[in-house]
Amino acid sequence: MPPRSRRKHAQILTAAARLFREHGYGATSMDAVALAAGVSKVTIYAHFADKQTLFAAIVASEDAERTRSWSEGFEAAGELRARLLRLGRAVLDLLLAPETIATHRMVTAEATRFPEIGRAYYENGAARLLQRLEEIFSLAMSAGELRRAHPRRAAEQFVGLIRGDLQLRSMLGVEEDVAQTTLDTVLRSGVDTFYRAYGLDQGRGTLRT
Repeated sequence: MPPRSRRKHAQILTAAARLFREHGYGATSMDAVALAAGVSKVTIYAHFADKQTLFAAIVASEDAERTRSWSEGFEAAGELRARLLRLGRAVLDLLLAPETIATHRMVTAEATRFPEIGRAYYENGAARLLQRLEEIFSLAMSAGELRRAHPRRAAEQFVGLIRGDLQLRSMLGVEEDVAQTTLDTVLRSGVDTFYRAYGLDQGRGTLRT
């Protein structure tokens, strides 16, 4: 994509993301996105086939930006538990980011009316996150750092353990800004539980899950 086209692409994504979060998916028209992005509707449709495609691209681009460095961070030298803690912190930062919470609320509120955004949000958000973790854990299992098991299931359990109910509390407004001590406690407890389940002991056996 030429530089000018990339800039237009980014302008559209930024404007559309803001409008979706502020006004909702159903109330945001492609005309409004064009106006906010400072481009024509023709330009928008040259980049995105429809509003669903635009929404999916927003979720995918934000997820890719945040998860790009996860593999490198996990593969860096260091004790396994410390690396799991770093990985868990990165996952929590993504799940509790204000823009993630805002999008999650919007999708939850409108997915019944617009089931396509529920699918797009899962496939381009949660599913890609789990795929990234699955790849990381699969490599760790092959390298003999984690017990051999089903890597996708390990990824799902890792996210569940470190997230606890923190994301739900943030979504419901029960606790918008979770205290750092609470984050640290939930993260360490989740990582410790995952480590006990998947970390290698002296027997170096296989975990059945």
